[in-house]
Amino acid sequence: MPSSYVPAFFIFLCLFFLSIKAQTSPCNNETFNFALNGRNMTHCKKLGALGAELGWNFDNIPRNAGKTVDILFGASLGGPQGWVAWGVNPFRPQMVGTRAFIALKYRNNSLHLDNYNVTEDTKHGCRFQPSPIDVKYENMHVEYSRETHFLTMFVTVTLPSDKYNAENLNHVWQVGSHLEDKEPKMHATSLQNFDSCEAINLTTGVGKGHHPRHVRKVHGALNIIGWGTLLPVGIIFPRYFKKFPFADQRWFRGHLTSQLLAFVIGTIGWALGISLGGASKNYTFKTHRIIGITIYSLATLQILALWLRPKQNDDYRKYWHIYHHFVGYALFSLIIVNIFQGISILRPAIIWKRVYVGILCFLGLIVLFLELCTWGKFIYETCIKKGKKQQTTP
Repeated sequence: MPSSYVPAFFIFLCLFFLSIKAQTSPCNNETFNFALNGRNMTHCKKLGALGAELGWNFDNIPRNAGKTVDILFGASLGGPQGWVAWGVNPFRPQMVGTRAFIALKYRNNSLHLDNYNVTEDTKHGCRFQPSPIDVKYENMHVEYSRETHFLTMFVTVTLPSDKYNAENLNHVWQVGSHLEDKEPKMHATSLQNFDSCEAINLTTGVGKGHHPRHVRKVHGALNIIGWGTLLPVGIIFPRYFKKFPFADQRWFRGHLTSQLLAFVIGTIGWALGISLGGASKNYTFKTHRIIGITIYSLATLQILALWLRPKQNDDYRKYWHIYHHFVGYALFSLIIVNIFQGISILRPAIIWKRVYVGILCFLGLIVLFLELCTWGKFIYETCIKKGKKQQTTP
């Protein structure tokens, strides 16, 4: 890959990831159809965590009378038993303080829907039972699909205007798999379970998501572009364009350009990751963090080679080459492991994983082609040398 293509390749990847970010995910109407029962939802949205979907009708009646909203909420349980919850919070988008509606599905296929107050005691694992809430509600109904394990609730709520702003409504949702009687038990502690909240404009449907969730996506995209793509491109240049099979005097410029771009972009992504790790109170990913710090440390050592590498006539230049190559390949291996671990932690749209697998396959095909050229040229030149040797032998 000529060095002049590296910036264009980088721009292409940036535009690609920006297009992923810009895409919206509409609700799966087939999933909701079984629960609609003739109801017409004027708004529909796939929420940003737990595969949950929200539909609603917003009745913009006079402000002093409150806001009446028909809510249709659902998510997949992934098993024969579990619960889904949706609620509003008059203070901020968080679990504590939420006025929640929780639908429960038991192993015997019985269903139950009730209202709960989520308090600080709930967070600490105290008994969690149905309780009165300060939101008027009616028309409560729950449905379950055996084919998709999708548990859906319908409820009409009237939001007091003095506590809730329909143009900036804090709503929270959750999914769990354990329950006892009418008590939902603790949900999982994955990243998505902590991200299941946002402020939404009921008129436009636009949600102001959990800020760290967007930062994490930027962190992941930058690391895939920098460490995961440009760095291996930089490894290809000295391997195949320095002397064999294609001698190109511009190989060092291509190597340097791609590695510097990888380091700059990767450093920004790494710094965002460190910042996210320091700001997170509810979770930590030690292995991902340690590997990330190791990657940055090794990459910094590689970049320092610009100033610290021995001169061509130094006796220990060959040993430095061995060290430089070993660290480079070790770095690339750690990067692949950490990117896939990051994807498993973040659980973004499946396109993220497919894109990175596609990038690795594309680079792998380039390496395979160049490797075949290398061996082909080596075998050809070996045969030529043997033929000349035989001709000169008396």
